[in-house]
Amino acid sequence: MGFLKRMMAAVGVGGARVDARVQNPAVRVGESVSGVILVEGGSIEQKIERLNLGLATRYKSDDSYVTHTLFSQPVVPGFILQPGERKEYPFQLPVPAGTPLTLRGTAVWLVTDADIAGAADPGDTDQLQILPSREMEAVIGAAERLGFSLAGSEVEYHHGRIVQELSFRPPYGQYRIQELEMMMLPGSGGGLDVILEVDRRATGLASLFTSEFEQRGRWHVPAALLAGGPDAVARELAVRVQALA
Repeated sequence: MGFLKRMMAAVGVGGARVDARVQNPAVRVGESVSGVILVEGGSIEQKIERLNLGLATRYKSDDSYVTHTLFSQPVVPGFILQPGERKEYPFQLPVPAGTPLTLRGTAVWLVTDADIAGAADPGDTDQLQILPSREMEAVIGAAERLGFSLAGSEVEYHHGRIVQELSFRPPYGQYRIQELEMMMLPGSGGGLDVILEVDRRATGLASLFTSEFEQRGRWHVPAALLAGGPDAVARELAVRVQALA
C-alpha cells in the first residue's frame, strides 16, 4: 500500500495540497501582496523542498498569447509534511516596478508552487488586480486631464523583458491623431521614463527601442514633477503630444 500511495502522489493523487489565501488582491506597483500559504498533507509523508511564490502574465506573440512568469522566488525553506498535517505560512511578496497593470486585455496572477521530492507540484494560482503606483497614476491622470480616455493595454516581450503598452483615445477633433500610445518604465531618482507615440497608422511600439525614436519619444518625468500630481504633469504632456503630432 505504501508503494502504491507513493506512486499515486508522484502523479498528484493523494499528495500535499497548497493554497495561497491573498489578503489584498488589489495592490499597487511598488507595494506588497500579503497573505497566508496553507499546506495540507496527503496520504503519505512528503518532503517539501521549498514553497515558491511569483507573478505571471500573458504577452502577445504573433497571433497568439504566451504565459510568462515575471519572477518566482522561494518564500519557505524545506520541511517534512506528515499525512493530514496542516501548516500555515504568512507571506509578503513585493510587486516590482515593471509589473503590468491589470487593465482590459491584461491579466496578472499570483503563482504558488511547491517543490516536492518525487511528486507532482500541487500549484495554485490567484488573480490579482495590479494598480498603478502613485507616480504612474499621475501620468495616466495627466492624459485624462487632457481629454484622453484609456482604451486598453497590451503586454509584449521586447529585448528580453516584458513591456506594457497603454492606448489612449484622444478627445474628438483634437490633436489630429488616432491614438496616443504610452509605456512607463522605471526612471532614475524616483521618476519615470515615459515612451510616447502618436498613432496615425495603427502601428505597435516595437520600433520604440531604436535610438532614433528614443531621441524623439522618450520623456523622463522627474520625481518633483510627478509629486505635483496630474495637473502639473498634464501641462508638460500636452507639449510633448503636440510636438509628436
